[in-house]
Amino acid sequence: MLTIPNIRISVENKRVLVLDEHAKNSNFKRDAKGRLIAYTGGFSVVFPYKTSDGKAWAFRCWHSNINYTQKRYKIISEAISKSHLDFLCEIEYIEKGINVDGNIYPTTRMRWIDGVTIKDYICQNKHSKERLRALADNFLKMSRALHSQSLAHGDLQHGNILVDNDHQLHLVDYDSFYCPELNGEADSITGLPDYQHPARKNNKTVSEKLDYFSELIIYLSILAIAENTSLIDKYKVEDSDRLLFSKEDYEDITNSESYKDIQSLGESFQEILDVLAGYLKHNDINELLPFESLLLEKKVIFSASATKVVRHTQRIMLEWNVPFVADVYLKQAGESCEQKYENKGYISKNLVEDSTFELLVKTVNDYIIKKDVSIKVFDECIIDFSADKYYVFPTIPVKLTWDVKHAKSVWIDNDEVETKGTKIIEPQKATTIILTAEDEFGRKKKSLDINMLPIPQVKTILVPTPQIANKTSITIKQPKYNVGVSFPNIEFDIVKTEPPKVPSFKEMGLNTEFPPLPKFSLMNLIRKLLNR
Repeated sequence: MLTIPNIRISVENKRVLVLDEHAKNSNFKRDAKGRLIAYTGGFSVVFPYKTSDGKAWAFRCWHSNINYTQKRYKIISEAISKSHLDFLCEIEYIEKGINVDGNIYPTTRMRWIDGVTIKDYICQNKHSKERLRALADNFLKMSRALHSQSLAHGDLQHGNILVDNDHQLHLVDYDSFYCPELNGEADSITGLPDYQHPARKNNKTVSEKLDYFSELIIYLSILAIAENTSLIDKYKVEDSDRLLFSKEDYEDITNSESYKDIQSLGESFQEILDVLAGYLKHNDINELLPFESLLLEKKVIFSASATKVVRHTQRIMLEWNVPFVADVYLKQAGESCEQKYENKGYISKNLVEDSTFELLVKTVNDYIIKKDVSIKVFDECIIDFSADKYYVFPTIPVKLTWDVKHAKSVWIDNDEVETKGTKIIEPQKATTIILTAEDEFGRKKKSLDINMLPIPQVKTILVPTPQIANKTSITIKQPKYNVGVSFPNIEFDIVKTEPPKVPSFKEMGLNTEFPPLPKFSLMNLIRKLLNR
């Protein structure tokens, strides 16, 4: 069984037991006491050495069986070579690299980086906000470059990220490296739990998404420490095998102490924390998107002036703003062509049917952000509401008729009715009938006023009989025959009458004209009686 002490013994006897000619003929580094310098990881041990031309290399031997084949490392080596990414080190797989206890084992050879781990660099520069922010920016650029070529390190943690004397980043240890040619292979290395999504342990195959969660943890930690250096001491970063977050935090991230400490640093951190909380809601790492793309996506604004419009008549305005360097395209779903626009702008359209518009933002690393808005198109309701009469006497029937098109519901007063119909009412007084129709845009009302006509009313007029104040006596003397006939003397006493005062029809509020009453004359009445 391979052990680190046994591997060390073989390297000490390189002339016999190191089979890689490149390493055998070089000088392995030693400390002041002459001991071999070795860096031990979870699966391998690395011995730095220098060739005769002064270049530094790393001789790497596995102390755990990870079942990697020569074919796989050949694929990784070729992928790294053609990527032309400076932070990836040249690597070569040597199938027969070392003899340990009489058995032959593979090794790898890669360019050696003189530098410190990213955790040590953060601690050494904790009082330089400028350097830590620059480190975060470089880390973000490195992540974007990997994404642009669909590459992933697979075990991203502080021990596998080195910072050289020029403050440049380098990735080392490619046991779990992913390139598209390895798609579908088993994901057998899950990395340090404090850097990994909880779902990583259940992940079956490798993919370009292996690093997304780890990248966010590292980037967020760098920015937080740059803002508040005391976090290093609070979370004992120098003495731990992590940065600010632990695997226990991921069980209830929003209630974790680290989350709350970072949240207190300001609004800009909340956006990143939201991405982290969103990541942890997924049960499959293959559902994740690059965090930098999600942050950019939050900055892209694409909206419509309304999500419901009236067919033909109502114009819809689409507006967008992309506040970073990118190519912006807009198209209507179903159309094959897409038109390029400025990063900020708007268009106005009339729609005749439901439509979806897509905004495509192509970033500098060829990541595509897609946003869409869907517009529903409806016909606005049309109300036809009438009555067969609008002026009536009380209890006279009135027929209401209505026909409402494109409505979801119709009410007359508070009673729901069909969209088309009639109704008989018998109003007792002036009233207003309200028809309410509801369509996709809300409720609309139409009212009818039914007015009452006044009924003429004549009050009974009592004309009392005139009273005769004095008695009247009539004396007729009998004429004598053969005597001249003379008319009898009739004596009248004065008759006093007081006719009552009667109000006019106008004063009684009657508009109807009536013929005048005949004049009353007592003298004419008496004369008529005498002439009978």
